[in-house]
Amino acid sequence: MSFKVVMVVSNPVLPHSEEDYRKIDAKFVTQPCQTEDDIIAAAQDADFVITFKRPFTRKVIEKLNRCKMIYNIGTGYEAIDLVAATEHGICVSYPDGYCSEEVAEHTVALILACARKLLRLDGAVRAGKWDSYEKKEIRFKILPPMFPLKGQTLGLIGFGRISRRLVPKAKGLELRVIAFDPYVPASVFEELAVESVTFDYLLENSDFVSIHAAFTPEACHMLGIKQFKKMKPTAYLINCARGDFIDEKALHAALTQGYIAGAALDVLQAESVGLDHPLLKLENVIITPHAAYYSEQSIIKLRRRPYEEVARVINGEWPQWLINTGVKENFQSRWGKPSQ
Repeated sequence: MSFKVVMVVSNPVLPHSEEDYRKIDAKFVTQPCQTEDDIIAAAQDADFVITFKRPFTRKVIEKLNRCKMIYNIGTGYEAIDLVAATEHGICVSYPDGYCSEEVAEHTVALILACARKLLRLDGAVRAGKWDSYEKKEIRFKILPPMFPLKGQTLGLIGFGRISRRLVPKAKGLELRVIAFDPYVPASVFEELAVESVTFDYLLENSDFVSIHAAFTPEACHMLGIKQFKKMKPTAYLINCARGDFIDEKALHAALTQGYIAGAALDVLQAESVGLDHPLLKLENVIITPHAAYYSEQSIIKLRRRPYEEVARVINGEWPQWLINTGVKENFQSRWGKPSQ
């Protein structure tokens, strides 16, 4: 085989077809890795590397003697040093947009579940509290306060692909939509008839605050107790992006002290949690297991994208989902291709 493709992961997480790679004259190898030295040993002679949450630091990248592209399986790529990769002529790609529709739909489902208190009502029925007149808990402790969605405000933190897919769905529910994203041109907001607002305005005026931003280290815990105190006491926080955006201890305090009404989270700071997690003990929290991305169609895309991106580079094309677009000059200087 002329090319070597190494998948560097903590555990094999992405099924693949070795036959596909053989068709493009590439050998596929999966190598579990935990440390920088593990990665160097596994990938220093690889032409292409597929990774998920492994530390591709400058130390690692400097040892990748043949690597033309690092493909990150997830949409969060902060574990890869993009500056170092660009300097060394290595393309970095990822599955941008493979599940935008699914995440937008999941967000709508969580908004509706919060607005109508579906999980608490379901729990009350299962506990034998159907009759809201004889069993006063539903009527007086669960239902109020509850408001129609029409005319309420959805505030979007981040106005990228997922938020833009969410806008028509939210407007179909007659929600007012506002968004905070200083990196998106005004023309994009105007095209979708969404008001661009400051972060503080969004917090203070939204009935639902939904996070859809790209994560950076600077954004870690951007929502803490100070921000929760600015929100309406009837507001809900939705997060289908990254758990690290939220200070979970502050969120727990906000939920128990009445700074906000509730939260619906598809992600937490830890990728998995035990039953002793404090947020699981609260009735005004909905938690789904990082499942917003899923549909039969999105999984096909997720599995297929690495192969397609490797094939493009082998065939003399740029990756379709290239992150470090400034790499092209250094890539061509080092490898001569792609030129298209």
